[in-house]
Amino acid sequence: MSQSDSWLESDGISDSGSDFELELKTTKRKRLAKRSPAPKRLRRKAPPTGERAQRGRGGEGGTREMGQRQDTTAKNMFEALRSGRSALVTVVDELLDCYKEDQQAGLLELINFVVLTCSCKGMVTKEMFESMENAYIICQLTKEFNEDSPSYPLSLVGVRGRRFREGLTEFVSQLVLRSQNSLLFDGYLFPSLVSFLTGLSDSQVRSFRHTSTFTVMKLMSALMGVAVSVATQLDVNRRQWDLERSKTVESRAVDRLEELQTLHNELLEGQTELNLLVNSIIKGVFVHRYRDIVPEVRVVCMEELGVWIFRNPATFLNDAHLKYLGWMLHDKQAAVRLCCVKALQGLYQDRDFCSQLELFTTHFKERMLAMVLDEDPVVGMETVSLLLLIHQNMENGLSPEERCCVYPLVYGTDRGLASAAGKFLYHMSVKGFTFSMEVEEHQLVKPSVTFFKQLVRFFIRDKYHEHGDYLVDSFWDAAGTELRDWETTVSLLLSEEWGPEEAMEEEEESVLIELMVCAVRQAAEATVPLCRVRGKKSRTMIDKKLQAQYRRRITTNFIPQLPQLLSKYSADVQKVSCLLRVPLCCDLEVYSSTERMKICLEQLLHQVCTIVSKHTEVSVLEACARVACALSYDLYTFSTRVHQTFSQLMDGLMENFNNTLNPFQQLDYTEDEMYSGIASLKRIAAFGSALDLTSWKLFEPCHGLLRDVVLNGREMSMEAFLWLCDLLVVFSKASVKGQSALQSLSLCPDGCLKAEMASYLMDYVFDEPEDNLFEEEENEKAKITSLGRHRNQLAGYCKLILSGALEMSAGTVVLKHYTKFYKEYGDIVKEMLNTLKAKCPEENAKTVCLCLQQLFTTLVEDQPAELDFGDVRELAKHLASSFGVNLSRVRKPLVSLHQSGVQFAVRSAEDGSRPNLAFLEILCEFSPKVTKQDRVQLLDYVKRLSSSASSRWLDMYKRSLGFGVKDSSAETSPKKPKRQRTFAQVASIENSELPEEEEEGISEPDSEESSLQRKISSKRRQQKDVSSPECSDIDSQLDMLSLFESDKDEEEQEEDDDDEAMIEDDSDSDIALPSSRHINYLEDLFDK
Repeated sequence: MSQSDSWLESDGISDSGSDFELELKTTKRKRLAKRSPAPKRLRRKAPPTGERAQRGRGGEGGTREMGQRQDTTAKNMFEALRSGRSALVTVVDELLDCYKEDQQAGLLELINFVVLTCSCKGMVTKEMFESMENAYIICQLTKEFNEDSPSYPLSLVGVRGRRFREGLTEFVSQLVLRSQNSLLFDGYLFPSLVSFLTGLSDSQVRSFRHTSTFTVMKLMSALMGVAVSVATQLDVNRRQWDLERSKTVESRAVDRLEELQTLHNELLEGQTELNLLVNSIIKGVFVHRYRDIVPEVRVVCMEELGVWIFRNPATFLNDAHLKYLGWMLHDKQAAVRLCCVKALQGLYQDRDFCSQLELFTTHFKERMLAMVLDEDPVVGMETVSLLLLIHQNMENGLSPEERCCVYPLVYGTDRGLASAAGKFLYHMSVKGFTFSMEVEEHQLVKPSVTFFKQLVRFFIRDKYHEHGDYLVDSFWDAAGTELRDWETTVSLLLSEEWGPEEAMEEEEESVLIELMVCAVRQAAEATVPLCRVRGKKSRTMIDKKLQAQYRRRITTNFIPQLPQLLSKYSADVQKVSCLLRVPLCCDLEVYSSTERMKICLEQLLHQVCTIVSKHTEVSVLEACARVACALSYDLYTFSTRVHQTFSQLMDGLMENFNNTLNPFQQLDYTEDEMYSGIASLKRIAAFGSALDLTSWKLFEPCHGLLRDVVLNGREMSMEAFLWLCDLLVVFSKASVKGQSALQSLSLCPDGCLKAEMASYLMDYVFDEPEDNLFEEEENEKAKITSLGRHRNQLAGYCKLILSGALEMSAGTVVLKHYTKFYKEYGDIVKEMLNTLKAKCPEENAKTVCLCLQQLFTTLVEDQPAELDFGDVRELAKHLASSFGVNLSRVRKPLVSLHQSGVQFAVRSAEDGSRPNLAFLEILCEFSPKVTKQDRVQLLDYVKRLSSSASSRWLDMYKRSLGFGVKDSSAETSPKKPKRQRTFAQVASIENSELPEEEEEGISEPDSEESSLQRKISSKRRQQKDVSSPECSDIDSQLDMLSLFESDKDEEEQEEDDDDEAMIEDDSDSDIALPSSRHINYLEDLFDK
């Protein structure tokens, strides 16, 4: 058995009940027999004297008046506590005065006050108090408990609940404080009160249990103060006694010794009384309620246990009491775990306690290390602070491996936890080093230099994250002063060394620049990194003033030094991109303040132009463009000079671009000319968002170049298609709807453009790639990249349809390839179908029908002799599944789809023939989705349009609609009484024939399938009246379905399986309908 297991068994309390669930009553009774008995209420009665004796002789009238007085006094005390308007010291003094006049009456007032705090309507009367035990009194109160509302004062949230808890705590504290010199040790008031509260704490009523536990725990905390005071007095008395005894016999004062001895005996007696109260509370309440099912009760117990240990360490700072804090670190509720962690923080802050916490730390350190990743960030934050205290105040502290568990949290999403981890890392990795180190000639290394050196090396060595702004934000509270020491940072970058004979590596320079810029942005903008959760604390005026002060410091430090830094690192992409963010955080108005600042502006402009001429990377060019935009603000007096500088830069770029334009258009250019032209275009494009380029007339040359490139290059055509889709969405009629000023900007694509876009999809997106192309590349990544581009193009085209830039009929080019390219684009097409179905269901249904009609027409033209509708039917089946299973919502769209399909099928040609009748075979796939009431309507519609036509496809379509539909004559004919059949007759139903009177209601008596349907329907009706459970065997019913299966069972089964796999779930429907020609047989079988 391990040492931790012996801890669990040392007090007779196991940790098996850590889920805090109530045990069965029988188990609880057995357990109660083993518990230490709760203190019984003392039956001490003061002798009746004076008015009290006369009130006692008053009979029932006196008792009734006494009960009313107690009730009124208790209610007044409760109202004073709840409202918070009266001084609780006065209320307690009045209660104690009443107790001094009549002990029993005062105690009853206090008990009734406790009952009122539980939100109970009942009241403890004098007769109940004298004749009943506490258990029976509580049982009677439970019967009178207010069950109308589950809330009670302690359960309230917000200001009212907080005030009530604070008031009740102060009331109990004042009660102990005002009676600590006399009534606390009378052996009647507090033992009786504790006995009653102990009984309430074991009640099954949550209000009783919670309120009594809260009250008795606060009472225990108040008693701790008195116990410490008594112990201090005993120590002083003992020292005085020893001092007096150490004197000679002649100089001793006998009276003084007797006085000290008497005081010593009184103090010992008082300490004994306190120990009895403390032990009764711990054994009667705490050891049972610390694992209560209510989290609030457990929180109160753990909070007060921490107070007891801190106030009276001589009694409670031992393993017998610390184990409860350790056990409750595993509690399921975050509030309980947080309470335990905070209690432990108070203990580990005192170095005198740490020597007695070594065994506890050994047992529960692993759990505390695991709690840094607690699901509640607040618990994790407080645990990190606790581990820091352990490492600082304990002798052994934390090992390097244990400290590494906390370091990655500086990159967490919760700012509180990240800040705590930053403070931990600051004290571990930075404070652990000696900041001031003597070197030659008595030179000293600044603390900021050591801080940045350790921080940079941590960022490089422990590559948990690549973003320095997370690390800076985590250190901002703990090391904000060091991070804002920009003078030291700039001097380090210019000197390229940490100290004498310690050069700075290139990677360290990059990291130092990144962290410096992140600190600059944090100080100037006061924003947290992306995805990091910040608290609800709003910015105050002090924060805004600090931000303005930081911005002035940034301006003062960086404006003179920034040109030097840009000149030094102008060739490095990453470094110069970071440094170009600094001017955006400065107060740029200072450039017009003095001549020295104007020189700095000229140097900055020169460096920016130099960087533009050196680089073609997008990140660097965009950073230069942002600086140009910030400096070109018209309110600045130097904006004219800035415009002039960048205009000269653009003139040079345009000249270079024009020189390479003709070779590009004639496709006769060298590699140097191509590189120069592309570089010029990149630089011009970067400044397009910062400057007005209208005066350089770039549209015509760029448009001609783009046209030539698109015609000769597939890669550029892909980008052009995406740009075109975005432009049509931005300038669509829907985007300017309701804005009369923008109506003239709306753009509607003409028919030629629509045809070209559809043709592009057919040629590039829905074109199967050649295998040899990828065999040559032998690069799986290229396939994924190509598929991603094609998906973006298809999504852009679908976005045009959804936004209204293109009509819904334009989606037929996408729906045609739904099944063929389902693996590549199925999710995009399905999302488009669902959106269109919700937006305009009938138009969506007509679009689906139009898609199938176009495929049918193409198939007839390509294969006029031998038609194979396999692929088209497969597509129809998948499109039918897109309507879902809640058929009541899609009744009108489905009817509209069938009507459009029937009109197309029965359309006559010039010679009078009907070449499209075969389309009805495809339309049959949508028949199972039509409800029964709509099938009759569609049958009439078909008969009306095709009265003179006769074809096998027409009969097939009618049969697909006729399943489950009965003639109207069957409804008007009188019903015949049902024949009762025995189980044997039902079992032999397969070999029997239907009676003649039941054949009248069948719409198609000559059909073999209809005959089988009648057999199944008859058998279902007969089984309804049979009580034997053997008749409900579903397998015997499903076996009959094989009677009407055709010779193509396997083929249809495969089609059904594929169709069922494509059916979408619909939570509004209780029935999942499979896509099958015989769907109505299953409906009839399971209808009732």
